[in-house]
Amino acid sequence: MDRVIAEVLKRIQERQTKMKAIPYSEQAPVPSERLLIDFGQVTLQGMTIDLLLNLYQVNEANSWVAWLLKGMSYDVHFTFQLNRNLINFIPLKMLRDWPVTFEVGSAQVVKAYYQSSIGRAEIAALPDQAILIVSPQQRLTVEAVTAMAQKHITKQVRTDEDCIWQK
Repeated sequence: MDRVIAEVLKRIQERQTKMKAIPYSEQAPVPSERLLIDFGQVTLQGMTIDLLLNLYQVNEANSWVAWLLKGMSYDVHFTFQLNRNLINFIPLKMLRDWPVTFEVGSAQVVKAYYQSSIGRAEIAALPDQAILIVSPQQRLTVEAVTAMAQKHITKQVRTDEDCIWQK
């Protein structure tokens, strides 16, 4: 019995680090549930505004949204790759609270924080070349600005909490 438990634990640990990239297409069939069981990290390439809107509104009638939500319930970590033009279409609540990572291309993580003052610790936690979304009310400490320059982090100011399509 101990051998069975050890094997199950081993497979769970392996799953956490197994990655899979999937190209998104509205016309393509949704990947199987088996993919969610076998992989702990899934990258969705080619995120669209339509899928982002449906996901934010938790529109489970959309088969891709239902699949993504099922994956989240299976503790799959999703990364959504999108192009830079779509950043303003991501609601700040999604950037701050949803259990997903947004990336521009395959390298630039997009991140936003709630704190009114963003310090060196928050910047240090970001990968190099990340994109930090801030509101006009948020302030960066001197140490944060220095760390951003060292890590080549881009700051993008969002003038309000809502994204373009929420107005």
